[in-house]
Amino acid sequence: MHYSKSLILYKSLILSIAAFIIIIKNTTALSLNKLPEDTISKTQNIEQSRVLPLSINSITALALKNSLDIQIAKYDTYMSKTDLKESESIFDTFLTLEANYRDNKQRLSSTTDDSRKRNKIFSMSLEKDLPTGSTIALEANDTRTSSNLSTVAMSPNYETSTAITLTQSIGKNFFGLKDRGDIQITKIKIENTKYSSLDSIENALYNIQAGYWSLVLKDKILEIRVAMLRKAEELYRRYQDKYSRGLAEEVDIFAVKANLKNRENELLIARLDRELAKNNLLFLLNEDDCSINIETLDNLKIKLINKEIGTELKEAIENRRDYKTIMNNIESKNIDIKIKKNSLWPEIDLEASFTKNGIKSNENNAWSDITRENNSETYVGINFNIPLENREARSELKKAQLYKEQLLLSFKRVERLILKEVHNRVRSVNSLKNQAELYNSIVELQQNKLHEETKRFNYGRSDSDTVIRYEEDLLNAELKLAITLYDYRISLVDLAITKNNLLDEDWISQL
Repeated sequence: MHYSKSLILYKSLILSIAAFIIIIKNTTALSLNKLPEDTISKTQNIEQSRVLPLSINSITALALKNSLDIQIAKYDTYMSKTDLKESESIFDTFLTLEANYRDNKQRLSSTTDDSRKRNKIFSMSLEKDLPTGSTIALEANDTRTSSNLSTVAMSPNYETSTAITLTQSIGKNFFGLKDRGDIQITKIKIENTKYSSLDSIENALYNIQAGYWSLVLKDKILEIRVAMLRKAEELYRRYQDKYSRGLAEEVDIFAVKANLKNRENELLIARLDRELAKNNLLFLLNEDDCSINIETLDNLKIKLINKEIGTELKEAIENRRDYKTIMNNIESKNIDIKIKKNSLWPEIDLEASFTKNGIKSNENNAWSDITRENNSETYVGINFNIPLENREARSELKKAQLYKEQLLLSFKRVERLILKEVHNRVRSVNSLKNQAELYNSIVELQQNKLHEETKRFNYGRSDSDTVIRYEEDLLNAELKLAITLYDYRISLVDLAITKNNLLDEDWISQL
């Protein structure tokens, strides 16, 4: 009894397994007649309404025109240029106009009579500092005075006067040394600000060019993924044919179908990566419409060349802006030291003035009287202002000298930094060049290997696992080659930015 029950259960289990296999086989047979959705065709359905073809040259020109980062960086230079006018304002001409009226009815101690005195004064003066350290002033006055005092001979009377005064510094600010030096230092600061702006602009351009080459890489990866999907589809079709003729097992069908799904998934990821790279590039180009599709006109394959350290180093020394900046700083500090040494001197000012006046009861006659009469005053003097300890000037001079020594050390450090960076960049370019050549050979070998294995497969001497594995080997080799060529491209851009020659010289001169 127990034995018969076990037999019945065993037969039921066998029948269930057989039914399950039939269901699976029928489902597989149905699915064999329907290929999976051709994911490749999706890549051809990209909206063509707005396609923007771009090369590395055109995208560079577009970036210099549209990039917000570049536009922002320009304003640092524009604003710094206004400092020159500010520093030169010390030589501006100042016009002073004055008019006043006074009615004095105060009682005087010298008389018991009521007194009244009225004054109307008009004056004009021009004053200007010259680059020679001179100050010249022109002054004209017109005064009307009326009084009821008996001691006044002429009431009302008009007094006019003109004067010219010249002051010359011959001590501190010796013949305008400090004034001219401050302007020279300002010009150097403006040039350094320009270098700083160009660094920011070049970094922004570097990001855009790197973003472009990243998009080129994504296009290449997408192309490789499409090609591998086609290989997977072809392998799937072949097993479909073999399976329909009873020459393949279900496990092979499962393997090639899983491989096909994997390739479809990889293509979806590649398409997403490409979309993200495109949107990033559009952002850097200040373009809001993400529906624009960028068509890259360049590819990663270029002539691979070696770079010579000596040649690249020479270009770096000629173009490096940090090198030029620190040289400017040293020149600026030399000027500052001269100014600080001059500040140790006492203030010594020579002053000379010449004044003429005229007094008449009529205003016109008073002005004419200036030219006719020899009523003049001449003054010549010298003023000394000597700080006995002069600790502030000595302290500032010592600080300037120490800062110059620091700059000289920094200058040596920049030289060594340039040597190191150029050396590393050149080594990187040459190494990636060698890697790209090796990966190119590996790709050719993997292609030949897959080709031969495919022929064996056609003769029935290979299996799905081997073909899938060889396809994977070719895929990895092509991806590594593409990434290495991309790295090589980026290393060339890195070398260019290390030498500070990523920007066109004509464009730089316009800043």
